Amino acid sequence: MVEKEEFSIISKDGTQLAGYEYIVDEPQALVCMIHGLGEHSGRYEHVAQFFGQHQIAFYVIDLRGHGASEGKRGHASSYDVLLDDVEELMMYARSEFNETPMFLYGHSMGGGLVANYCMLRNTNELSGAILSSPWLSLVDTPPSWKINLAKRIAKFWPSFTQSNGLDQHMLTNDPVVNGAYNQDPKVFGKISVKLFSEAYTQGIWALTNTARLKLPLLVYHGEDDPITSPIGSKSLAEQRPDLIVYTTHSETKHEPHNDLKKEEVLNTVWDWMENRLN
Repeated sequence: MVEKEEFSIISKDGTQLAGYEYIVDEPQALVCMIHGLGEHSGRYEHVAQFFGQHQIAFYVIDLRGHGASEGKRGHASSYDVLLDDVEELMMYARSEFNETPMFLYGHSMGGGLVANYCMLRNTNELSGAILSSPWLSLVDTPPSWKINLAKRIAKFWPSFTQSNGLDQHMLTNDPVVNGAYNQDPKVFGKISVKLFSEAYTQGIWALTNTARLKLPLLVYHGEDDPITSPIGSKSLAEQRPDLIVYTTHSETKHEPHNDLKKEEVLNTVWDWMENRLN
């Protein structure tokens, strides 16, 4: 039986973060989930229930500027503070289960954060990490003048927001999921110039610093993703075949865990985790 509870944590700079924990008796592993841009923890209910069936406890927060957490929508003062949020979630999960194997799981922007975390922070607490359609590179890369303009604006007005360009039809092939996203009051379509500049830069940085990786990764992508590039994910994996398993899913867009083949996707994740646990 999976027991769902709300919780809140305070990040290093004092920002309050809201989240949910899905607890099972004597879990064989913990999963800490980091969501993508403009969404929130509530969109991972079915993912949490899936892991619960495999006796895995699931923890997910709303990143700052998202969901029920504090902060201007779509903004973070730096990429580092988001990495701090990831760390605080892990510390919270670890405080409840001291020796249980733990995995970090990130989707889209959250996948980029997890990739960076695994290269920049202490990963001794982790048994592995999963990247879902990670923001490493974009399908439609903005022209250099737009990127440079965003960086300049970020220096004197970092919280200035603009459209993130996401459309519900880019997410999945399931009209029910897309419609629910479009009607979800906690979903928004903005990103600040500071957050965009840093997420874009750190995605490229991750692709050129794979030598820093010290733990196994599963990286997966929908072949028809129109947002984050499968080519970026493949490039990451090809640089570290000793640590990274890369899978793609046909007829699948940006959110494989929500698309019509979601059972196939989640089973792929579980198979990889089970191998790590054994």
